[in-house]
Amino acid sequence: MREALPHSVDPRRLAELSRELVGTLALERLPRLAAVVAPADPAADYASYRLRFRRDASGRDLVEGEVAATLHLRCERCNQALALPVASAFTLAVVDGLDEAAQLPEAYDPLLPEEATLDPAALVEDELLLAVPAAPRHAEGACRAPRYVSAEQQADDEQAGASADDNPFAVLESLKRRH
Repeated sequence: MREALPHSVDPRRLAELSRELVGTLALERLPRLAAVVAPADPAADYASYRLRFRRDASGRDLVEGEVAATLHLRCERCNQALALPVASAFTLAVVDGLDEAAQLPEAYDPLLPEEATLDPAALVEDELLLAVPAAPRHAEGACRAPRYVSAEQQADDEQAGASADDNPFAVLESLKRRH
């Protein structure tokens, strides 16, 4: 079922009804993510999402989700644009407190809504933020960053390129002759 993403949902009620939310969401609607990504074409920047609300065999209310987008970031090596495709799959169990969260099976991450309802766009945004690497970089060899050369290597290269006839004081000698 494709529909507009509501601003607020009751995850427990949707789990009881086994509802699914599927669609796309403009990245410009996600302010925390906008602070991380590089500006690009707002008309083309969107995330696709699938949020399935259901109950497991133990009666836990779950949100199983998939989120995918191409994020436009800046490469940490060369500071050039980097289009990074990201995809995330997750299973969240709606819990009422930290004690309940600590007792969840390992396959579930806790979802502790501050209120009875939650904003599904914020859930999509959280998953996209978690998918952003700490230091985004182009693949090795694809980056246009200048190659780092240590001072020692640079001195060795200069020494190897200098001929035996070069005199470091030749410039001074030529200036002395002019006067």
